[in-house]
Amino acid sequence: MSETVVLFVGDIAWPVTVLVIAVIVLLTQREAIGGLIDRIRKLKIPGGGEAELAETSAAVISSAVESLSRDVTVPPERDKRAAVGELIEPVQNREPIGEVEPLPIEQVSDLVMLRAQAANFIEALAFPPPPGGFGAVSDTLEILRHRGVLDDKQANDLRQLIEIADQAARGAVVPQRVAEAVRNSGAAIVQQLDKLRAVAGPKFEEHVLVTLRQRLPGGWLLDIDRAIPRTAPGGPGVVHARVDALVTSGDRGVVVEARARLRPGADGQIEAVREWLAALLPELPVLIVMLGERLTERELKWMCSGHEGPVQLLLWDRDSAELIMTLREMLERSVVMAGLPEPRIAG
Repeated sequence: MSETVVLFVGDIAWPVTVLVIAVIVLLTQREAIGGLIDRIRKLKIPGGGEAELAETSAAVISSAVESLSRDVTVPPERDKRAAVGELIEPVQNREPIGEVEPLPIEQVSDLVMLRAQAANFIEALAFPPPPGGFGAVSDTLEILRHRGVLDDKQANDLRQLIEIADQAARGAVVPQRVAEAVRNSGAAIVQQLDKLRAVAGPKFEEHVLVTLRQRLPGGWLLDIDRAIPRTAPGGPGVVHARVDALVTSGDRGVVVEARARLRPGADGQIEAVREWLAALLPELPVLIVMLGERLTERELKWMCSGHEGPVQLLLWDRDSAELIMTLREMLERSVVMAGLPEPRIAG
């Protein structure tokens, strides 16, 4: 055999051997290699997403629709006891329902678009903004849960929805089942968020009262939704101002009032609270629970100008844990009040 032939055979022997081995491995280990390929297909990509979303992501979308749909109202109006004395329509203080314009809802065709629209509506739902402004969507959801606008399940479902949408935005493959769920239910999720805007104020108001009832110390009395009578200034008759809650300890009392729409620059809301304060007993201490940023000193001075008693603000987004401590300090500093209505219920 010539030297040329020997060299040629030597050159092709190794590639042929590798090819034969590869064929044998593919035939005998086809199932294992298939699993390996499947695992590679689902490897994490830069940014933390998955190469393909799990089919169970469709269940997250369905759960969000269900949890948001089951509660877009507030509890029925609490029973109102007629105030003692002449029956005059009281100065009301309820947070209104339905005074918002619907936001435009675009067609939801994919997860990324659903995420963008949901984020916009979640931010609108959390108005007024928390101190420092809005952060990540997950932070805004926590704010809404803390305000009582969303319950735990609603906030968790929306958080999961945002997470899988973020994965899709980072390049994860969206299975057909998940894509169909978005097309079928995406618009419904956005619509329910928009409907919640109409009851966000009343739900916050109710949440403050529920929290107050749960935290009320022993020996304190809590009177929910009372009309407090007062002789009309400068004329005959009686004026009644309704308050969210009257907290009493012995012969001392403090009004607790939740105002979801009171905020800096909202002149109409500031004036409405001013008129309401002026209708209260002159020396009655008042704790106003509000959202977002604190009023300016000028706004606070004007709002309280018709009321002689102390008025304090509590920023719920930041200081809700100080509710009872603030009330205790106000009760200790308050004067003995005459003319307070008899308490109806114990906390």
